[in-house]
Amino acid sequence: RRVHRNAVPRLGGVAIYMSLLIALSTLPLVSNLLTQSLAEYTDQLFVAAIPATLVLILGIYDDLRGTNAAVKFIGLGLIAALFFSMGGRIEALAVPFVGTIQFPPAVSFIITVFWLVAISNAFNLIDGMDGLATGAALFASIVILIVSLGQGNPLMIVVSLVLCGALAGFLRYNFNPASIFLGDSGALFIGFLLASLSVLSAQKATTSVAVITPLLAFGLPVVDTSVTMVRRLISGKPMFQGDGEHIHHMLL
Repeated sequence: RRVHRNAVPRLGGVAIYMSLLIALSTLPLVSNLLTQSLAEYTDQLFVAAIPATLVLILGIYDDLRGTNAAVKFIGLGLIAALFFSMGGRIEALAVPFVGTIQFPPAVSFIITVFWLVAISNAFNLIDGMDGLATGAALFASIVILIVSLGQGNPLMIVVSLVLCGALAGFLRYNFNPASIFLGDSGALFIGFLLASLSVLSAQKATTSVAVITPLLAFGLPVVDTSVTMVRRLISGKPMFQGDGEHIHHMLL
């Protein structure tokens, strides 16, 4: 499944995380209309940032020491539960031509945790070719940025814009032949952060926006993950054992 022949560092997630941290931490030092409007969204920023940081730490441990799928799923599940407890929740499902279906708390918890864990692993699964996961994440960030501009949500605009910059800068070194990989630290962190942003941005969104945003932003990772799970189930292969039959492998 590997196309590189030489050893390549795989802690790219740390570089992207540090880019985000440095850019966002300088905002309080600047006083203008933008930073003033962000003041009321500080709590919402921590709802996404704290769990995402824990996911990065989990990914770094996996990159350095290695761990099995069960540990990663349990770890991601617990972090997703923390995100839910901090107020990040999918409390309703927007169905076109029908309306909004409200979920009871227990159902909301299950759906939120499933969404975060699924998207995180979806980006991890498509990280099998130089520039693919980073490019997909950049596209997803641009979609969230455009939607946030339409909604007038300053926090989502700033975070998604900074993420676009970090990913674009990293992509230069991640194109084939890559000089650095995202690793689990990067793929899981980016997937979890994007999933978190999509949840937070959809909480006050219209029905159409709440439906269209995830479809556009996460189309490739979700389709590839779904096809992979079904294919392995039908063929009787281990569900979480890597193979060379992803969409990007077929294209390659």
